[in-house]
Amino acid sequence: MDRLSEFIIRHRAAVIVFFGILGIFGAFLSSKLSIDSDLMKILPENDPVIRQYESFIEGNSSRDVTYIVIKSDDKSPRGIDNLVAAAREIFDSADQFTSIEAFVRFDVISDLGPLGFVLVDSSELESLSSSNQDMVRNVQRLVNYDFSAIHNIGEMLAGFDDFKEIMKGDESAERFENFIRLPDSIPQKDPMVLVMGFKLDGPSSDVAYVARVIPSLRKWISEKLEPYGLTYGMAGDHFGTYDSHRQATDDFMLTTVISLTGISLLFLLAYSSLKITLFVFLSLAVSMFITLGAAHLIFGSLNIITSFVTSITLGLGIDYGIHMVTRLSDGAKKERNAQRLLRETYGSLLKPLMASMLTTAAVFVILALIDSPAVRELGILTSFGIVIFFIVMITFLPALSIKTVMNLGRSANIHLLDRFFSWLARLIRKFGVVSGGIVFVLILSLSYLGYISITNFSYTPPGLMATDSEQIAVPALIERTFGGSILNSVPFMVGDVESLRRAHESLNNNPNIRSVFSILSILEDGSQNQVNRIQSITRQINSMRNSPLVEALLKKAQYYDFMIELLDRAESVKSSDELIDLISEVIPDSLKERVLYEDGQGRRYFVINAEPTSIIYRNNVIKILFDSVGEELREAAGGYPKVFYYLMDVVRKISIPVSLFAFVVVFIIVTIERKNLFDGLKLFALMIGILMTMFGLMEISGIETTFITVISAPLIIGIGVDALVYVVHSSGKRNENELARTLKSITMSSVTTMFAFFSFAFAEGKLLRNFGLSLASGVLMSLVVATFLVPVLPWNSKERNGG
Repeated sequence: MDRLSEFIIRHRAAVIVFFGILGIFGAFLSSKLSIDSDLMKILPENDPVIRQYESFIEGNSSRDVTYIVIKSDDKSPRGIDNLVAAAREIFDSADQFTSIEAFVRFDVISDLGPLGFVLVDSSELESLSSSNQDMVRNVQRLVNYDFSAIHNIGEMLAGFDDFKEIMKGDESAERFENFIRLPDSIPQKDPMVLVMGFKLDGPSSDVAYVARVIPSLRKWISEKLEPYGLTYGMAGDHFGTYDSHRQATDDFMLTTVISLTGISLLFLLAYSSLKITLFVFLSLAVSMFITLGAAHLIFGSLNIITSFVTSITLGLGIDYGIHMVTRLSDGAKKERNAQRLLRETYGSLLKPLMASMLTTAAVFVILALIDSPAVRELGILTSFGIVIFFIVMITFLPALSIKTVMNLGRSANIHLLDRFFSWLARLIRKFGVVSGGIVFVLILSLSYLGYISITNFSYTPPGLMATDSEQIAVPALIERTFGGSILNSVPFMVGDVESLRRAHESLNNNPNIRSVFSILSILEDGSQNQVNRIQSITRQINSMRNSPLVEALLKKAQYYDFMIELLDRAESVKSSDELIDLISEVIPDSLKERVLYEDGQGRRYFVINAEPTSIIYRNNVIKILFDSVGEELREAAGGYPKVFYYLMDVVRKISIPVSLFAFVVVFIIVTIERKNLFDGLKLFALMIGILMTMFGLMEISGIETTFITVISAPLIIGIGVDALVYVVHSSGKRNENELARTLKSITMSSVTTMFAFFSFAFAEGKLLRNFGLSLASGVLMSLVVATFLVPVLPWNSKERNGG
């Protein structure tokens, strides 16, 4: 202690300059830090479910398509003409925006595809002749065979009313009408909309590209629409990446600023000194920038979980600063020598602070052992940040503030609370059995509610995005105006025709599923004998095989080779099973995503798309659905719903062993530090009570137990143990003044920690708000237990150094 205090006092300027330079360098690196809001980063990249999902969507023709939904409140013919004119202006001037690679067609060639010719009714096909008669199709029957397209906005917006225009020649491929989509009927409660889609020249997964292009694109579109007085919204993969990144970044910046500002204001109120507040602010900033700079060097970016790291480390790291400033301020009332004051402060604080830091950091190191990139990064960064905050607060902060603290004397407002905490310490010593009993009963009661909350784990957490965000509102508008469901579809994949029929029937009979669609929905729809129908169709096409017009159409639609092979083999088809196998063999790659899926090993699966009766990502519907389909179909599920369900299930399953491991680590560290087994056991039991009461308070507050609140469980073990360790040290001394000083310190630190977590209440997404409120409730219960129950319990009194 003597050497450290002497070094800090003698080399104050060097210490300040050293940490100042580190802070500036960290700030520079932090400015390059980005946030990846993809929830799938919680799972390892080589996870089989993630690999299957990536393989499943790899060939998706609507992947990386950006959609513009132009809106008008004028639903009259004139208003619709205005919509179309505005869309044409965008279409005709697209070459002005170089990042637009191509527009997406909504006509027969892009949406219906080769298989559409096979499925068209033979009586309608007869009308296709050299006289170019109109052939009107039934959109629902002939296009909606691709129910996976419901997941992809553009493929849902299909239709062709004038087939002869498609056949007139290559110039039809560039017709403007092929690239827009209007609703079939006028929306009653929503504005009239027009949809356009286009491909950009960069991947949606490139956050830097998206952050650069999307704002420029939105500005360009706004300029084009301004003369027409129209508004618009965007959807699609690129915009989803942009909007998620924007909100995650905004929430990160907002919560960080609120935490820093709020904590600094609390210090200003407590110590009535602008200088002390400035010193604490600088210490927090230096610690934070060093931590974020390290995040950039180690990981390159933050993920949706590690974006919490700033508020967590601020809430925890400030504790060390509070204890330092409070003890320096208290000691300065009697001791006027800076070096002796600092030595005495180190003597009373360093050991409990070190024990607290090691315990908390160890808990977060446990998270680094989890096979989840996002959670592992959170564990590494938070444990590193805690160590950095500890070092900065015991060296840089005293070097900055000791002269000012000594001059502050008794003028600090926090000293006005000395009498209150002295009274509270005496009260606890006198009536501790009563207060401890009340807290014990409170723990038992809330623990029961906590148990109920944990057992009712929800697989549908509140969204990361605000419910009124453009990313959610625009697809919802498309659903209402065009009909169908964009995101509310679950694909199932089976390996053979028999399994396909069995799964199709099972899903059809499931009360939680509204509709089911697969190749069976078309080939065995009961309208007529499908084998005879396909043979009739192929005979009709074969009769026109020598027609230059039909041949040109087939080649332009890129299914000439497919049709020739089909013609050669269709006459030999004798059963619907043979028909399904035939189509599965000859179907072009561009259509496989619609009815088939082929994995990386070349194994073929039939795709069944099921639409639940309720929105799958709300009210735990995804769990209800997956539980109802049985183990076999649950394993056969795919797409994002499978990833989402699997992610929730993985977090739920690992949370209990991780929390137990954290409890064991706390027990071991406390037992070693206290040199007493029973002290470790008592702290172990108290931490279990605090954790259960946190979930109990969540149950009372209406916050569901979800993957994000479960992640807070091991965090609160590391965070909540701090206050308990400090009070255990002071209780062992049997000194009321020591207890009063400790209670004042932990109260101030707990308030600032809760303030840091309450900053999440200002985030746009409810997901972050619930995370912050759950941690804040855990800190509150830790303070209550540390104040009213810990001093009552017997602790090893042989410890001579306490806090």
